[in-house]
Amino acid sequence: MAKFHCKSEAQKKAIRRSYAKKAEKNKKDARKIERVEAPYPHFRYYKKSKHPALIVGEQNGVKTDSNGKAREVEEYRYRKVMHSERDGGRTNEKVYPNPNPKDPKPMHIGKRVRHDDKENFEELPLPWKYPKKK
Repeated sequence: MAKFHCKSEAQKKAIRRSYAKKAEKNKKDARKIERVEAPYPHFRYYKKSKHPALIVGEQNGVKTDSNGKAREVEEYRYRKVMHSERDGGRTNEKVYPNPNPKDPKPMHIGKRVRHDDKENFEELPLPWKYPKKK
């Protein structure tokens, strides 16, 4: 049985492309970062709003999927971070100096504590430090 060794340029190009896709996929899998735990309170980016949030704790919650099946999820308890002095009808807590060294404006943190799935927050915490209350 004779083997067909000759390949056209189009076939070679398709093979190279498939190998490149596999290599890129393996590289992405290798870059996946495990969630880094940090002491509370700390700051993390909230993926939904693309803004930082002050993480104040964690809790277990229950979510229902589209089939109506309930499952337990780990959630962060967080407070919104913003520049605005008010959030709806509530006044926000002013943090001065701003923990973000790149931002000259004072930071305001909403008083309401919210909660959401840990998957909706970045894996790495931000290096900012929440100032201690006096």
